[in-house]
Amino acid sequence: MTSPTPAPVVLGRIDESFHQVAAAVVEEVLLRLGHEVEVREGPHPQMYPQLAEGELELFADSWLPGGHGTYWAEVGDRVLEVTPLFEGARFYWAVPGYVPADLVSSLGDLARPEVTARMTTLEVQGTTPGAGLTMRSQQLVTDYGLDKAGWTHRIGDLQAILDTVERRIAAGDWFVTPLWQPQYLNDVHELRPLADPLGVFPLPDRASLVAHRGAWDRLPQRTREVLGRIHYPIEAVNAMDRAVNLDGLDPLAAARQWMAGHEDAVAAWFA
Repeated sequence: MTSPTPAPVVLGRIDESFHQVAAAVVEEVLLRLGHEVEVREGPHPQMYPQLAEGELELFADSWLPGGHGTYWAEVGDRVLEVTPLFEGARFYWAVPGYVPADLVSSLGDLARPEVTARMTTLEVQGTTPGAGLTMRSQQLVTDYGLDKAGWTHRIGDLQAILDTVERRIAAGDWFVTPLWQPQYLNDVHELRPLADPLGVFPLPDRASLVAHRGAWDRLPQRTREVLGRIHYPIEAVNAMDRAVNLDGLDPLAAARQWMAGHEDAVAAWFA
């Protein structure tokens, strides 16, 4: 007698490439286990309520305890953490490496007149309004008194940040960008994180696969065991993110490429 085909699984992810590739690894694992997978994506404020209602069965990746903590507080009673996919996820503001560190090393330095005078722009291009990075970036502008020095933070999206960084570095501009790790820009440019002595940004997070409690209980035991063993280094996300943004791969193809190059690590998940 053949084994029954596992039921399709609805997997949610944030609609930004570094989140997409992290989730694509989970997608490929589910496919190898015989599941059909329906991927749904969108911004943070849309995804977490869907997860809480069980419209999403699995979600990757949730930055805990800090980055997505506001959203987790609203859904934690209906959602469980399956496994940390990787560690070291974090937010920060950064400047290009050619900006002297003895002049700009801390967020507080940005308020100094001699620094604002050298900056090409005092506008900081941000990402989407619901992102944890955005909420904290808006907070630090006032906490560090940067608003009084002329700094502004502009809402945008991931592509706006990517375009801004590439354009301004090519021009040799002095500027500040909100950034995070993992992010392929860290691999292709020298971007120096600024110290955050006031602790506006959370400590580094774990980026976890999470599940709706009821949906998790319905998954086959084998599926739950394998999903619970998925783990890869943060450098893997940078590599996959780079494959998407610079090599033109879709997230699943990027995940498969990385997995094919790390067969022993992947095999341990299925052991």
